[in-house]
Amino acid sequence: MLPTPLLQFDRNVFVKMELFHYGGSHKTRAAQRIIDDAIVSGDIVPGKTTVIEKTGGNFGFGLINACRKHGVDIDLAVGLSFSKKKRLLLEAFGATLIGIDKLEEGWTPKEVVEYHLENSEKMGKHYFFTDQFNNPGSLDAHTNVTGPEIAQQLKALSDNRNVCFVSCAGTGASLMGIQQALKDDEFNVLTCLVEPEGVDSQNGVFKEHVFEGMSVGVEPPFLNWDVIDKRVYISEHQMLDTQKSVSAEQGYLVGNTSAACISAAKLLSKELPNSIVFTIAYDSGLWYENLTSNAN
Repeated sequence: MLPTPLLQFDRNVFVKMELFHYGGSHKTRAAQRIIDDAIVSGDIVPGKTTVIEKTGGNFGFGLINACRKHGVDIDLAVGLSFSKKKRLLLEAFGATLIGIDKLEEGWTPKEVVEYHLENSEKMGKHYFFTDQFNNPGSLDAHTNVTGPEIAQQLKALSDNRNVCFVSCAGTGASLMGIQQALKDDEFNVLTCLVEPEGVDSQNGVFKEHVFEGMSVGVEPPFLNWDVIDKRVYISEHQMLDTQKSVSAEQGYLVGNTSAACISAAKLLSKELPNSIVFTIAYDSGLWYENLTSNAN
């Protein structure tokens, strides 16, 4: 897997362009690690095993690419509230979307996966549940690959070891892995968590929002709250304004969660003029519906 570039978006703001992965997002890294490990362990047998997962889309694209090279089928339960474009493309790229009728009846993707696992024998399936919210491969991929990659890129920029890492958390795996790798490489890391305005994942306060991939309705399972030094809450208006400015100034249409994190990074760069502030462009805005007309 080739490194993705770390691009300068402002004087001291840098963005890791994970949207350049062949799976379209940073989730490609975790998906690749989990599938490769399962092939080696024998938990996945090509031609016999079907991978199953609940996903908002990005992890699904990563799984499709990771499974394709091994000839492994993949069943995905994708919530109907997630991007319709993503759901259509997941099917076009080779995944089977399962439980649509049950989702329309109000089932959750988790319940759909549990139903299929419980009834796999009747369905003639031999499933491997990748379980991204609990699989240690999610964390390992970022601790051992993404984080060291970023550390090398930061050292190539300057001798400044004071960095502010601006991140959201879905599973919390990328946040934890990257910050740990940087600390292991003797960076002085200030870790900032970005959440939608009105959400507090640590205390179980959630609401519907458009920032897919962050604050997903459960406490991030890999996140150790002790590493969070600062929090920034971003509104939909701030996210949309940042999407437009990044598109105009940099020529990239970044996804909603990416735009929220870049917005937070630009705010923090003013508070931390002597630090390198960096964040992640997790995926492309091409996946998402245009929200401008719906913004309040």
